[in-house]
Amino acid sequence: MDKRRFQRINFKADVSFVRLAYGIEGQGKIRDLALGGIFLENPTQYPELNEILEITLSLENYGQEMKVLLKGEVVRVEEGKGIAIKFLEIDPQSFNHLKNILYFNSPDPDKVWKEIQRFLGEAYPLFRQVKFMKILGLKKELMPYLLERAFLYSPEKPFKLSSGKQSAYYLDCRKITLYSPSFVLVSELFWEEIRFSFVEGVAGMSIGADPIVCGILAKAYEEGVHLEGLLIRKEPKKYGTLRQIEGNVKPGMEVLLVEDVVTTGSSVLKALHALREAQVKVLKVLALVDRLEGGREAIEREGVPFQAFFTIEEIISAYQKKDSLKS
Repeated sequence: MDKRRFQRINFKADVSFVRLAYGIEGQGKIRDLALGGIFLENPTQYPELNEILEITLSLENYGQEMKVLLKGEVVRVEEGKGIAIKFLEIDPQSFNHLKNILYFNSPDPDKVWKEIQRFLGEAYPLFRQVKFMKILGLKKELMPYLLERAFLYSPEKPFKLSSGKQSAYYLDCRKITLYSPSFVLVSELFWEEIRFSFVEGVAGMSIGADPIVCGILAKAYEEGVHLEGLLIRKEPKKYGTLRQIEGNVKPGMEVLLVEDVVTTGSSVLKALHALREAQVKVLKVLALVDRLEGGREAIEREGVPFQAFFTIEEIISAYQKKDSLKS
């Protein structure tokens, strides 16, 4: 259960589940319930970590039994105590029942409402499918700009990367984030992923992420969403405010960290450190391109999820396909 993102309520109900990998049924009782998941006390079966379950919550509503049907992943196993399950999918009718339970039993209904909207974009099948199709379409539109403006190939004279390594391939993504037609597509791509996260702001390491942060702010405002933008310097200013983070930074705020290209992840780790020093919570790192050189692993070791819209392999494959069509 993601404790940072979804508040828990004490709610008692019987639960039955099926271990899909084995076809074995089990039962348990809810100790804590949140929009993100549940904790079951003393289940009759103890599934393995990361096992997928089909879950049925049996509830009473004005004397009538109703059932909430979900699919979840086991994220913690405490032998002799219980299991924590993260929700992955929920059908529309069940979602309606679940949100009502949480809304009317929570001490902070406004916070639950925000969580409900965030959850819609992640686990509600229709919203998730629409989001997937939009992102796929935007990637298709953006790929020609990546190939024509940002992607460079020079096997005879390799490029030196920020990591110090030599590579025949180089991506200068500022040529698309600083060009109006592709800037709009990049902004829409990031916003489509961020829309249901309901964070307070977006942050990025200067200067590569600056246009991405600004583009997201513009797209958010178009939909009436007020987001804070945070720009992180490589080192604190030596004059004036002496700040390393520009923007209305506040302790405890939740943000997403964005980047254009991630190689080893060193720049992202510097940004993470600066944000943590300012007591800002980073819920996720989003990158336009992952060069697949250890950045994902380095970021995830910090306990932060990572997602990239493109990989270097995907771009090279598109480049080779385009090149073969020419010949």
